[in-house]
Amino acid sequence: MSDQLPERVARRIATISDEELEFRGRTREGMRQSWLARIERDKNSPRIGDEAPEFELERLSPAGMRTGDHLRLSALRGRPVGLIFGSFT
Repeated sequence: MSDQLPERVARRIATISDEELEFRGRTREGMRQSWLARIERDKNSPRIGDEAPEFELERLSPAGMRTGDHLRLSALRGRPVGLIFGSFT
């Protein structure tokens, strides 16, 4: 893991007030380590403009019942798609 932070993040950590650090229950070094861990974790995350992974979902009826019909993401290529993931139980 690199110990190099983006300049804007390093500058923010360097200039954060003691009051904010106390409010967050953090130290500058703790914030620095959290950012480094986040950067490492996000290395393999998709970027804006990357091709979405292929997947297939079962369509539900308006009443939320299973239909047996499936939709592949690739069938919508070239069209805007909004996906909402959640638990509706």
